[in-house]
Parts: sequence; structure tokens; C-alpha cells
Amino acid sequence: MSDPTPDPARAVEPGRTTVLAPGGVGGLLAGALARDGRAVTVVATEPTAARIAEHGLHVDSAVLGRFRADVPAVPVAGEPADVLVVAPKATALEAALERVAPHLAADALVVPLLNGYEHLDLLRSYYPRAHVLGASIRVESTRTEPGRISQTSPFAALDIAYSGAPPERVEGLAAALHSAGLQVRLSDDEDAVLWRKYQFLLATALVCTHHRSDLGTARTERRADMIGVAEETAAVAAAGGIDLDTAHVVEMFDAAPGAVKPSMLRDREAGRPMEVDALGGALLRAARRAGVAAPVVARLVDDLLRIAPASPPRGNSRDRRR
Repeated sequence: MSDPTPDPARAVEPGRTTVLAPGGVGGLLAGALARDGRAVTVVATEPTAARIAEHGLHVDSAVLGRFRADVPAVPVAGEPADVLVVAPKATALEAALERVAPHLAADALVVPLLNGYEHLDLLRSYYPRAHVLGASIRVESTRTEPGRISQTSPFAALDIAYSGAPPERVEGLAAALHSAGLQVRLSDDEDAVLWRKYQFLLATALVCTHHRSDLGTARTERRADMIGVAEETAAVAAAGGIDLDTAHVVEMFDAAPGAVKPSMLRDREAGRPMEVDALGGALLRAARRAGVAAPVVARLVDDLLRIAPASPPRGNSRDRRR
């Protein structure tokens, strides 16, 4: 299916945006939208909210430049949102959601920018009156300290699915993000939006983290593992009717800057909880349901869980298929 062509004439301005968890990704989007004149509030832990409220968001971006954006920052949301960007790590998602009550997202566009895909079921359950969109972002962006964001990749690009939401509102959101300096592509195919990124991310995150190396080193020294993970992901996706282009993903491995470090590797280096279960565990659960073997992913996940156990497995999450 080809991506649709948005109609600028019907686009509706997105209104107030709430960004939950203004870390590397959330902070980048909040800063970009605020600098562009949008009404943005960030919701964060008490110390982070206090720091941002006093000192603002400081963004140093290879794409957007260096700037400060002053935004309201609170530990618990108090106002309804027209758009809710959900951007914590998967390991912190459930705790983060307690900071934005479901009634504050009624009829909102909810834009989850997490790794993996199992979070959609959780968000649709928690925000039953909202329009939860399938979305992904390609960017290397890190919170160096509360309120300070360093974005180093030569790209910051979002894929957003309509996911049954009013098209004029989705297109208005896309226009606002584009105006703020971000690349945006819209799609009618939610599964493709999620799984295209997932295939690339799973291979790079698992192998780079396991090998404790940047992408350039991993794609040379552990190339067979990276391709193996990509092929196993494609096989699981195919069992659910999703067609992935593994050859294109391998081209992406080779074209990406060699110094790139996936966020999971950065978490391992810093001693933080890793998204091993949200990424690798999700693939293994889907593989078991589909009756597809995934030995490379299983080996890498087992090793990483022995090295540094991540958050508890999400055994009751369900695979989404159309």
C-alpha cells in the first residue's frame, strides 16, 4: 500500500500538546513545538518538572540547532490535551501513565514514541476514549541531564499512521511537526509503521548492546547476527501478514553513521534498566504464537537478561494483527 497524500486544505490545527516524559525524544519534540509557537506542556517526575519549569528545555540538535524553549512543566497533568505525546522508555511506561489521567486525553490524538509495538494495547486500554495512533520516530537523541537534550543523528523523522483517527486532525498534527522542523510521513498501514522501524531497531539494539559496540563496529564484527535478527523479525511479521523488506534494512545498517549507539546500549553503559523484554521479548512471544523459530534473537535476549535483568516480562501482552 502506498502512503496517502495529505490534503492541506482539510488539516486542523492540533491545539494544546502534552508531552509525557521529556527525555531524549519527548524533550526534542516539546522543545521544537514550543519554539515554533505551539502550546506545549511537559509532564515529568517532580525533580525534572521543577528543573524545566525554572530553567526551560535546552536542546542541542544536529537537525534543529541549539536553542532554549520555556514550557510549563508539571509532575501531574491538570489540563486536557488535544495531542498527548507518550515518550518514556518502555520500562517506565506504566508508572508514567499515572501522571496523565485518562479523562484528560478524551478525544485526544495519542502519539506513542516508544520502541517496540506491544505498548499500543496498553495505551488503548488506558485511554479508551482517545485516538491512539501507531507511530515511530527515527532519531538518536539523549537526555544528558534533566531538561537538556542532545540530538546527534543527521535525521529526526516520524512515521505516523492514521489508525482510524479523524484524518484532518492527523494531518494537522503532521503539519505542525513539519513546521517545527521534523520530517513526517503519514501512512494508512499501522503495522507497517511499527514493524518497519522495529525490524531495524531490534537488530541494531540487540547486537550493539550484546557486543557493547557502536553500529559501525557491530555491522562489521557481528554482521551475521544483525542479519539473522532482521530475517527472524521478517519471518515473524510474515506469519501475521506483514511484509518487511530485509534487504532494505541491511542497506540501512550499512548507510547509517558508524558512531550511532542505540539507546539500549547507552542504558547498559549507564547501568540503567534495558528494554530487552519490550524489544526482544516481544519478538519471542510473537514467534511462539506464530510457530516461527527465532534462535538468534533468543540467544541474544537470554544473554542480555543474564547480564542485567530488565523489567518483568509482559506475558499478557497481545500481538496486534490486521
